[in-house]
Amino acid sequence: MVFSAGTNGSPAFKDDANMQTRIRPLLLVALVLLTWALPVGATEPLPLPDYRTESWFLPAGPGVTSGPVAGLFNPGAFGMTARAGTDLWYRRTAGTDLDQYGFALGRTLNFAVMGHEFAVDGDVARVWDFQLGLAHGNRRHSAGLGFRWATGATGRSPRQNSLILGSIERNRWMSWGSSAAFSLQSGAAQYLFDLGLRPFGRPWLTLNGDWTLVDGQRVFQDGVWGAGLEVRPWQGIALGMRARERASGDVDVAAVAGVTLGATGFWALPGFDAQGNDLGTAWLVRSQPTRAGMDPRALPVPIDRPRRTYRTLNLEHQYLTYQKYRYFDQRHLPWLDLLPRLEAMRDDPYLDVVAINLAGFSGRPSLLWEFRDQLRQIHEAGKEIVIHADRLNAGTLYVASVADRLSLDPQGQIAIPGVALARSYLKGTLEKMGLGFQAHHYLKYKSATETLSHDRMSDADREQRGRIVDVAYETWRGGITAGRRLTPASYDELVDGQTWLTAPEALAAGLADTLARWDGLLQWLQRDRHAGLASASALSNDSYPDEQWGRPPRIPVVFAVGACAMDDGINGRATSAYLRSLVHDDGVKAVVLRVDSPGGEVLPSDLVAAAVSDLRRAGKPVIISQGDVAASGGYWMSMNGTEILTTPLTITGSIGVISGWLWDDGFAAKLGVTSDEVHRGDHADLFTTVSIPLLGRIPRRPMSSGELDRMRDLILGMYDGFLAKVAAGRGLDITAVDAVAQGRVWMGQDAIAHGLCDRVGGLADAIALARSRAGIASWQQVELPEYPPRPLIKTPDLPNIPSLFGMTELIAGNLVTTESAQPIAATPLPDERPLGLPLIQAEFLQSVVAAPGQALVVMDPDLLPQAWLDTE
Repeated sequence: MVFSAGTNGSPAFKDDANMQTRIRPLLLVALVLLTWALPVGATEPLPLPDYRTESWFLPAGPGVTSGPVAGLFNPGAFGMTARAGTDLWYRRTAGTDLDQYGFALGRTLNFAVMGHEFAVDGDVARVWDFQLGLAHGNRRHSAGLGFRWATGATGRSPRQNSLILGSIERNRWMSWGSSAAFSLQSGAAQYLFDLGLRPFGRPWLTLNGDWTLVDGQRVFQDGVWGAGLEVRPWQGIALGMRARERASGDVDVAAVAGVTLGATGFWALPGFDAQGNDLGTAWLVRSQPTRAGMDPRALPVPIDRPRRTYRTLNLEHQYLTYQKYRYFDQRHLPWLDLLPRLEAMRDDPYLDVVAINLAGFSGRPSLLWEFRDQLRQIHEAGKEIVIHADRLNAGTLYVASVADRLSLDPQGQIAIPGVALARSYLKGTLEKMGLGFQAHHYLKYKSATETLSHDRMSDADREQRGRIVDVAYETWRGGITAGRRLTPASYDELVDGQTWLTAPEALAAGLADTLARWDGLLQWLQRDRHAGLASASALSNDSYPDEQWGRPPRIPVVFAVGACAMDDGINGRATSAYLRSLVHDDGVKAVVLRVDSPGGEVLPSDLVAAAVSDLRRAGKPVIISQGDVAASGGYWMSMNGTEILTTPLTITGSIGVISGWLWDDGFAAKLGVTSDEVHRGDHADLFTTVSIPLLGRIPRRPMSSGELDRMRDLILGMYDGFLAKVAAGRGLDITAVDAVAQGRVWMGQDAIAHGLCDRVGGLADAIALARSRAGIASWQQVELPEYPPRPLIKTPDLPNIPSLFGMTELIAGNLVTTESAQPIAATPLPDERPLGLPLIQAEFLQSVVAAPGQALVVMDPDLLPQAWLDTE
């Protein structure tokens, strides 16, 4: 997969290709046209660096060359690069021993120096030109400006302080650059336009030309032309030529030969006049070149290299999740940050060993499955994997078991107690307190309210919980036994007989290969395996703007994580608006929606699902990638996707609707609290409450039989609507959907068997499928902008102080309230909850609070094993 990450801090609806960036080059062109109209006369000699005679170190025009070296004649070229670089050049004029040399560096803030020597009355004089500038842009368009000044023999070779402006526009087939340099001390000016064409839309062949004018010259009748071409027969090799007209009408030419090795590029440009006389050779060296280079390890040179090479991946105390704070967050590791590193290792033909430190590592269960799957692909690509860990549980041991050699800390341990699901029932507690509860429970498996209405597990709930336990246990056991070459029976014996294994016990049981620490594992690699550390540049998966002109097609990755709520959790209002904004964005070719939600309110779920349908009607595939849980409202958001990918550990389905009502059944009277009310409307008093000191407000009465009948009609009507939407989205018969619905949760493979999902796969598979569905060629780079934008700064965690009895308020029939689920829209990051509740349980309670007495599409968070609840 070839991709580049998007800008995480971009605004919600507009990325770098916003309107201001679009019009900036147009404003620059307008400024240039305006200066042409000024009544000035030609200034000779030109008191500015002259592109016509002083740019023979450029392989092509500045707009085509891009990068720091081109920024001296078009400061917009600085903004075309992915990062700051440094370019150096040197040219000696044949037969004169006169030199030209310089360097340029930077990106947004940039600086360039060019020195050249010239002969005056038999003496050699030197002039130094300096340029300090700013640039901004991306691979599609950029603009910049710079201030120039000079030192040295400026009296012999006139130089004036000047201002230069430039812009570059690119698409896949064409590059257009324009710049204008103006003296700040006279009317002297120089205008440069250069054009690049790629007939095949690929870097194999590039044609380029430029047109230079000075003040006082007419646009079409005067000026000096330049032209050239470049071919790239192999990656890292460039051959071509340049030609430029002299003021006399003669034409000078230069051959162009370039080699890019790793992160360094080398160019030689020997020049000749029209009679074939040598004009001198220019040499150019570029760091951070704009094109992909050859791997230096592929060169047949007699270098003493290690027989084997390895790369390290230190994930100590990292938590694998979706996003992180951009600053001061060392704990969280976004999957989209780790994924390209793993793919680069997998695809590196010169890498032999991958060494990974998993000490203190943990993560979301679905991402641990995806991580192991990527490690499996690395192993199948012929790489050896060695892993170090200190404390492992079933989930992290599942990841580590893919290793050829697993090192465990001598003081470490492995905990494999098995998988259990338990829940507490509060029916008796409510009765003793004097609180009544009515469960609006009309679907067999929809068990979210049973904790308040039952005193033991129902048969239907026991059935679905048993399946979750079995699948989680067997998935982990299958991976661990396959990787560690154990039998299922021997693993069961360890679970049932030992549960917690010390490091020596784990070694004896075959769960580890050696006892050592991270540095000891690296020493073993170097001493016993004779492996040397591979060069970092060989694993670079950077974006090279010259390999693909213009901005690459975009596949936004949208995270819908948390409870289905309007303004927190998945932030249905903002997330659906963002998805709708992509409908008319021509640069967006497909969308990946990562759903990790137990459900909640109907409205935000339906807003997101409707936006998914809008994208599909616009011809843009939407690939759904399900995470730890995509149930009830989470499945509602999934059902309209082009394809739904799930994992074996994903809990999905739960197609159903539920509600409940909590009221004062004597609790207030026990405390001596009385209340009274007046109302108009037969049911207005249903929502009146009695206020209990320190606890809050509780509805005064239960629902009447008529109100319960109305609630039943509402819930079953919504359920029928849910079934119809699933049937339409999945192309199924409503009867078939009802047979696997009734609120039943399914594990990923089961959901595929019942037609609720399409295939097993992770986020990487979803991105690859989105590329394929959008018709994006495998050689093309793609951008993966994330939504929501990553938050800026992680602040210190503050302790939570629970309220009396561990409850904050009793509002409109709901036992507990919680704080806002997320600090910003849909941020899938940890947020401490009152009472120390896990994220998903707190968001479930919040969903109930947000919709008192209303129907909800939410699954019971108690259905999740502990590993699913312990997400950060």
